[in-house]
Amino acid sequence: MRRFILVCSLIALAQVKRPPGTFENDRIAIESVAYFDKVSVKQKIGSDFDGSVAVVEITISPRGGEALDVEREDWTLFSNKDAQKAPAYHPSQLAGQGALLLTQRGAGGGVMAQPNPNGPVIGGVPGTGGRPRQINDGGGGFGNSRQVVVENKVEEAGDYKENPVLKTLREKELPFGKTLKPVKGLLYFSLDGKHKQKDLELWYRGPAGKFVVSYKP
Repeated sequence: MRRFILVCSLIALAQVKRPPGTFENDRIAIESVAYFDKVSVKQKIGSDFDGSVAVVEITISPRGGEALDVEREDWTLFSNKDAQKAPAYHPSQLAGQGALLLTQRGAGGGVMAQPNPNGPVIGGVPGTGGRPRQINDGGGGFGNSRQVVVENKVEEAGDYKENPVLKTLREKELPFGKTLKPVKGLLYFSLDGKHKQKDLELWYRGPAGKFVVSYKP
């Protein structure tokens, strides 16, 4: 009888449903909120990036009495809606030296990409209409580029004055490095299209193990 009760208790414990955006184990505790619509993203970072960026506000608390190494590379945003999977961006990838502008002249809607010497992201500078996009270093075509005369101009964002949004992104980003104390800040991700909270998951792969933070209510 006692064994039966113990088994039932373990099953019930395994089925405990955590609040959206939370997770904990013996090494880490997570509390987070995902912002993925244009209005809330703009309120958080000063630009909506034309609806192509999601922001996660997160608090990380080390557990077990050991310092935890928190790094940007530990985090990935995943959408169950369309299988988009994006690593966390450095602020400069969205609004700094790594953000490139791509222009075209002609008709037909096609865009040809040029090799990218500064990183995998093009666009993303507020006020230009650009959106952060990942491209291959070798270049290639986007959209219907047949019979289109395209004049590309790839410019480094450094040719312009520093993007005012960049300062905000840097100041609000999650602090990285080893810590014994809770840290709080923002993580930035590429996310195209319309999504619902239940679609999103935050994947962690780092010193505290491997787990998924769900935003499903």
